[in-house]
Amino acid sequence: MRLRLSDIARSLELASHCGDVTVTGLAIDSRLVEPGDLFVAIAGQRVDGHDYISSAIARGAVAVVSERPISQDIPHVIASDAMAACGHVARLVRAEFSGKVIGITGSAGKTTAKSFLAAICSGAGPTIATEGNQNNELGVPLTLAKLNSAAAFAVVEMGAAQMGDIAYLKSMASPQVVILLNAREAHVERFGSREAIVAAKGEILDNLSEHDTAILNADEPELAAWRARAQPAQVLTFGRSSAADIRLVSSQDRGFDGSVMNVDMCGTPALWRISIPGEPGMVNALAAAAAAQALGIEDKTISDGLASVTPVRGRGDIRQLQNGIRLIDDSYNASPSSVMAALNLLSSADAPRTAVLADMLELGDEAVTYHCNIGERIAELGIERLLAVGELSKHISDLSNSQTRHYKDVAALIADSPAFGANETVLIKGSRAMQLDRFVDAMCESLGGTSC
Repeated sequence: MRLRLSDIARSLELASHCGDVTVTGLAIDSRLVEPGDLFVAIAGQRVDGHDYISSAIARGAVAVVSERPISQDIPHVIASDAMAACGHVARLVRAEFSGKVIGITGSAGKTTAKSFLAAICSGAGPTIATEGNQNNELGVPLTLAKLNSAAAFAVVEMGAAQMGDIAYLKSMASPQVVILLNAREAHVERFGSREAIVAAKGEILDNLSEHDTAILNADEPELAAWRARAQPAQVLTFGRSSAADIRLVSSQDRGFDGSVMNVDMCGTPALWRISIPGEPGMVNALAAAAAAQALGIEDKTISDGLASVTPVRGRGDIRQLQNGIRLIDDSYNASPSSVMAALNLLSSADAPRTAVLADMLELGDEAVTYHCNIGERIAELGIERLLAVGELSKHISDLSNSQTRHYKDVAALIADSPAFGANETVLIKGSRAMQLDRFVDAMCESLGGTSC
């Protein structure tokens, strides 16, 4: 990224003040500013970036975008909407990028699919990818701002909080390859219906050209509608369906060690070993491989990239604690389908097994039903113990038929400090706002955990 502040201001149809300068990066958190950055002061609900302009300058920011006049003597632009200005800067950087950009969305699996694809692309050339959960209207500009002439690929994860979000992010990133993983019930309360979620995720397929490629899940009921929406782009499909272009022929479940996958890659057989356990891991590997196929990446680079990926913190990370206790840290988030998949994985472990589950949020009028379904599934799988956290999770414990304890919140769970036996497997999963990561930290502190 090398942009003149005056050019940024001109494109925004605004004036620049206190001189001109070249900016080489973008920052919205003063603690993360690097020398040469443009610091964008955003007035958030809890933190006002304008209070940290001096801190940003001290760390090396050479210019500022502010929503109000500033007292500091530094090149700056005053914009009515600093967040929109971030997106504008991202578009300017993207316009200068000659590599391939891949956009990924879906209700579940985005981060894992991104990790798989970023690993594959890194084997084929320099790659920039979304870091952490920076997949919203602020995170995507931060990713795009890192684009440079040396990079060959950019893998950009895109999330949605409302209708129009994916369209906005896609307009910024201008991907030549897009991946639509799925549409699930997650956040249905926010969107109003599953149909609305299907429509929102489908925004990534709009306004594609015949030179672009859409990667679609052949096992999703919306495949035909999404295929039509993607026209005139080329379409590659992935999944278990016999009609899928990238097809899972058979698999060997290695439990917590992942899977061995026999795959048909558009008529060419392939054997993959992945370390991400469970069905979701295999699905996301297929999606990433399909995108890599569209990018013309060699089969060996694909298999090597897939094999190199391991679970990240909070998303299925497995930790070995004292006395042989195995902790599955899936605390980052939860939806009915992802909880079911996690429980299936837990059930593959030897007894004793404990599920620590917290409320699944934003499920609307069907929230109680979804939680009851989880309780019934625990009973079917015969999981020995359940620790349930939150008001809605009481419905899980009522139907689980397991040895059960219920807690009003994670603080109560931590205060109770439940004991775990030798060689016990413990799954921890709940919506982000339920803060089960605090219990993960408490367990690791008391039992000496390391990732494996």
